Amino acid sequence: MKGNSYRQLRGSLFVHKWLNPIAETVSKNGFPSSRLYGSEKIFQGIVHRELDRLGIDRAFYPVRSAATYSYLYLLIRICTSLPVGRVLELGCGQSTLLLDELCRHRELHVTSLEHDPDWASMVGGQCERVSLEQVPLARRELLGRSSEVYDFDPGEERFDLLLVDGPKGSKRNSRRGALPFIEGALADEFIIVFDDAERRGELDTIGETLQRLDERGVDYSTSLVRSINSQFVIASSAFRAAVFF
Repeated sequence: MKGNSYRQLRGSLFVHKWLNPIAETVSKNGFPSSRLYGSEKIFQGIVHRELDRLGIDRAFYPVRSAATYSYLYLLIRICTSLPVGRVLELGCGQSTLLLDELCRHRELHVTSLEHDPDWASMVGGQCERVSLEQVPLARRELLGRSSEVYDFDPGEERFDLLLVDGPKGSKRNSRRGALPFIEGALADEFIIVFDDAERRGELDTIGETLQRLDERGVDYSTSLVRSINSQFVIASSAFRAAVFF
């Protein structure tokens, strides 16, 4: 799914929003050896190859609701191939542990936000380099809808990689709390990665994000990485290579 405006992508987003739940259910329940599971095996092999190459021996558990291998693959590829420097992660977990390891291999400044104190403590206790902030969720009006937003003020800091994987998703307009950070905390050149992009709620928010970027006249490209979970990548012109990963 590639394009550089909401107008170009509107039809594809509509199809994915309404047909993906059916396709994913059939794939997961009717054909357990389907292409999506085959793709995840490919990403698994690449991730473990890269972990070995980088000398990372930390154990990762990409199961249940945790980051899948396709998501971990994207993080490794982006952080080792492109000159991103400042990362903002919404929702911590396996991806946070990987980012903590990647900080050893290049200069990355990672801020991860998590609202659940127990989960933040568990993940944060395993991190040495990531700045994990346990912050509450605040309910705010965003574009006429009440939405949960991480109560965090980045100040003057601007991030060139934004990872949207929290808080817990909803059936519609999921994780709209990312919009204030997209509006006010992104660097001029950036990459945004939405995890769980096969879900209707995330696709709602992806569509709104593209519309906001179009209104600002931002030049960007997009791609969809499909596996047992999908990731939607939005990259500005300087980071356009990310849509080919």
